[in-house]
Amino acid sequence: MTYPKISIIVVNYNQKKLTLNCLASLTKISYPKYETILVDNNSQDDSVKVVEIKFPKTTLIQLATNTGFVGGNNAGIKVAKGNYILFLNNDTEVKPGFLEPLVEDLMKDEKLGVVQSKIFVMDHPDTLDSVASYQTSTGFLYHKGYLDKDREEYKKFQYTFSAKGACMMVKREVLKLGGFDQKYFAYFEETDLCWRAWVMGYKVGFEPKSIIYHKMGATSSKLKSSFVHYHSFKNRIRTIIKNSSGGTLACMLPIHLASCLVLSFYFLVSGQTNGTGAIIRAVFWNLKNLGETLTLRSMVQKARRTSDKEIFSITLKNPSLFFYIHHLSLVKQNLSQSQN
Repeated sequence: MTYPKISIIVVNYNQKKLTLNCLASLTKISYPKYETILVDNNSQDDSVKVVEIKFPKTTLIQLATNTGFVGGNNAGIKVAKGNYILFLNNDTEVKPGFLEPLVEDLMKDEKLGVVQSKIFVMDHPDTLDSVASYQTSTGFLYHKGYLDKDREEYKKFQYTFSAKGACMMVKREVLKLGGFDQKYFAYFEETDLCWRAWVMGYKVGFEPKSIIYHKMGATSSKLKSSFVHYHSFKNRIRTIIKNSSGGTLACMLPIHLASCLVLSFYFLVSGQTNGTGAIIRAVFWNLKNLGETLTLRSMVQKARRTSDKEIFSITLKNPSLFFYIHHLSLVKQNLSQSQN
């Protein structure tokens, strides 16, 4: 097997223990040619000092402010020397052989631009985080395999609309439109990048032989729900406007905005007014920044090599209403357990 160099980028913000465990697991991997880049988002704990002592071979980038998952990874991209770049959450731990299957997939298929690992829940290692994320007609993603038990259908390579940012490997040329959108800070940034990859003529895949473990809720459980809702809705709307074709935009955006209206009403009547406010602020942010978004849309559409019709013939799935109800209950249960 040929071993192209891999750049592994990990972003940290005040999570010393998780980051040290992640870096320790990387020292045990079997792949021979890689570099580890840790980007620290101005942590106020002693993360940086400890990493310098325990992992002296790690390239350390210290940022002056907290730039989020997006800004941290973009800073890592600038110094990465690898042919392929792996984005890895700091709340993960990897199996020793997790890199080889990802590299093999990217090497044997020139059209494959992004590939993700199979991700298990760290505290429940027989339970999947998720397998693949598919687009739906509403613009909300369908996360296949979310908190499901592993089974035969999850043991085969498959194409997916979006990889999960907790662990995904990207060919460097996929990033030529600028990496992650700097305005996203966090949430939905990997879907934006993956949609652009599809538009540019690449594909996105899920590789079941590459296995990692994810500490679900390690970051999100410490954040206010209004923060998570705001960035999720803000970024999702911008992604639809930027990346969809004219026909998709005309159909999907009205449905998505109508869904946002329904959800904001649900939050209001259920007493979750922070959720309602977050959605309203997300919509107004997009109105305020529409000019910039349309400029970026022009760049994406000029790079288009594959129609949305072709993309969605592979990556669009519309689950039943029962799925969304069940999914929402699982999310609430998982967040509750993470906060205990």
